[in-house]
Amino acid sequence: MSTRTVFYRRRFLNRPRHHLGAHVIAEVDVERPDSGAPYVDARLHLSDCSRHITLDFSAYDRREAENALRKVAVLRAVLDELEAGLARGLADADLTPRR
Repeated sequence: MSTRTVFYRRRFLNRPRHHLGAHVIAEVDVERPDSGAPYVDARLHLSDCSRHITLDFSAYDRREAENALRKVAVLRAVLDELEAGLARGLADADLTPRR
């Protein structure tokens, strides 16, 4: 079997000197087994220092591929909404960061 990484990104979530370990790792590999069809193994790993989760976006056929892309789109939309909601909450609590 051969594996080719087509995307890899690791980013720390916190600013320097502000807690340790919070990070995100996104990875997409194309797996080509010796026998059988190729498939995509995709993962998003999130850590907030003490807790870790890994979300799976793997696809073995077109139906799963459509669902994997939909999952990413839903997550992106919710994160955008969270950012807006957090900004409103910080403003309401008079905690809006200085820019």
